[in-house]
Amino acid sequence: MSVAELRITYRPDDDGTGQITATARSGAFSGQGSAWGNPDSVKHAFVAGLRAFPLTSASPPTVEGGFWSREKQGSLDQCHLRITIKPLNTRGTLPVHLELASEVQKTPDADLQNCATIRFLAEYEAVRGFAEQLERVLYGESEEAVLKGFTN
Repeated sequence: MSVAELRITYRPDDDGTGQITATARSGAFSGQGSAWGNPDSVKHAFVAGLRAFPLTSASPPTVEGGFWSREKQGSLDQCHLRITIKPLNTRGTLPVHLELASEVQKTPDADLQNCATIRFLAEYEAVRGFAEQLERVLYGESEEAVLKGFTN
């Protein structure tokens, strides 16, 4: 079993939004992605979802961002950051699924976009603690939120 982790930082902007940066590693794999968002929206949707018990596969806590589509409301043309946590079994094991990518202006192939998919397992107590840390990070009360997990 190897150690895995997700680290999130938040840099606020003057307009009430800010940049969420996620850095993850699982075994020999690692990646980083970031997206702009409203801290209140992230708190009410993602952080609140992380505090639910039990989590559901039908509606797992998810945060995502990147370049949003102008044609398809609520759809991403280019995803730079997506974090989803959902249940795996009745013992409380939670898969953490991360999609991380660099930002490109034209097309992923033309601009040589880098992408990483990182997956690891966590437990409810670790996710609960991560939710508390993340809320503090979003409001400038802490520098970083860390979710530690494991792989098989």
